[in-house]
Amino acid sequence: MKNKVLLIDGSSYLYRAYYALPPLTAPDGRPTGAVYGFIRMLLKTLSVFNTPYVAVAFDLPGKTLRHEKFSEYKATRKETPNPLKQQIPILKEIIQLLGIKILEIPGYEADDIIATLSKKAEKEGYEAIIVTPDKDMNQLISDNIKIFNPVKEELLDREKIKEKYGIYPQQFIDYLTMIGDAVDNIPGIKGIGPKTAAALLQEFGSLESILENVDKLKGKLKESFKELDKEQLQRMKEIIKLDANIEINIKIEDLKKSKPDLEKLKQIFQELGFKSLLKDVEKSNLKIKEEKIEQKSLF
Repeated sequence: MKNKVLLIDGSSYLYRAYYALPPLTAPDGRPTGAVYGFIRMLLKTLSVFNTPYVAVAFDLPGKTLRHEKFSEYKATRKETPNPLKQQIPILKEIIQLLGIKILEIPGYEADDIIATLSKKAEKEGYEAIIVTPDKDMNQLISDNIKIFNPVKEELLDREKIKEKYGIYPQQFIDYLTMIGDAVDNIPGIKGIGPKTAAALLQEFGSLESILENVDKLKGKLKESFKELDKEQLQRMKEIIKLDANIEINIKIEDLKKSKPDLEKLKQIFQELGFKSLLKDVEKSNLKIKEEKIEQKSLF
């Protein structure tokens, strides 16, 4: 069985942890809910995929290369709340103390880092498991790249995507380009929803083929495609497509977990008031095995 590389979308974990839990505070008054929720989700994921190769990717503050192409990209998103910002440094320190690599690159999103590493892992003979609830990542799925949605606790492969969406992963960029994405402020094509987009891709194969055969469409659907700003549509497609060719001077072997610093973890968890996590450390439950994982029901 191939060694697995676990690539975790840290930014999505972070926001989910912050909004999913009630506000928690340390004895000194610092907000801690996002840190606690994130570490709990991380440990659960590590227990499911007990592989020695793990990395957590984060977005960095500021604009990305996508904003240069489309100034309104993610313009509808709210600014990161201050209580969440305050927790990010200590969270990253804990992740590193767990022996796990953190990756972040100015100008690029966590998605692009993960895209690049998953393709690199595939080329080097590994199987990549991307941990994210973000449907944009579905475009990366292949025979050796799968996605684990931690919210629904489901593993997505090529056939699962076909079952859920009616299309294959290689069609997912065109699919998202047509339906748009309110979260990222991507407009999509007027009147095109998920079912229509899937049906068109089933019939024509790709967005380019649909545009070449507009005269075969009928009614309002034909009008929608005739009225398209094709240059903007192409720009949206470029924004949706993840960059899997970032220059990252790292080998997959470099993502191998190191030994957790249990003493420092105990000290930090005590300061933050994480009693249950502190007990786990005291019982050495955070020692991460480096043996090959056995196949589980998820595969």
